[in-house]
Amino acid sequence: MTTFERCVFAAAVALGLIYLILLPAKPYELSWLLKPVPMLLYALLAWRAWPGSIGIWLGIGFIGAAAGDFFLDYGDRDGLFIQALCAFLVNQLAFVVAFALMARGQSWLRWRMLPVALYAVIVAGWLVPASGAYQVPVAIYLLSLTAMALMACRVENKPGLLWLGATLFVVADSLIGVNKFAQPFAYAIPIIVTIYFTGQTLIALGLLQNKGPRPT
Repeated sequence: MTTFERCVFAAAVALGLIYLILLPAKPYELSWLLKPVPMLLYALLAWRAWPGSIGIWLGIGFIGAAAGDFFLDYGDRDGLFIQALCAFLVNQLAFVVAFALMARGQSWLRWRMLPVALYAVIVAGWLVPASGAYQVPVAIYLLSLTAMALMACRVENKPGLLWLGATLFVVADSLIGVNKFAQPFAYAIPIIVTIYFTGQTLIALGLLQNKGPRPT
């Protein structure tokens, strides 16, 4: 990484940690502004690190995540769950396209896809029936979330940061649905936010460590 990339990445991680530390203090002013900033910084880093269409799609993905973060945090007061779901759907679909472009020429089947696929099937079988009026959007979102993780499995020649980050992202977003629709659990918000931020951070770090066009 360049000095600029290290500084921006460190700032993003620091702001994310500050948000996590301040979770017990919620609600507080401007928490909705603090939460999305790390994703915006990751969008900048990904766009700079990967030239052309890949960087654009990665940037769109992280911007979608930032919008979803805003809606979830601000929605604590105004109930913006559907808007957050749509924003994160943009995040997933943009990552699917970006990872597909990055994985051109790579194998379509990797053994590390198996745990992700099995987890997605189990969660969908439990969560979709429990989501009531949200069954269709939840099913669509879980499908796109799984597709994102499976496509991330194709990018690296061996399990790495992208694979781990995408897997944690699947776990975090599925736990949002579990807590909301199926089985609320203690300390859900700090657990989910910690897993989510770790996953996104590992994805961003993996993109920086493997930056540049891949040979086809």
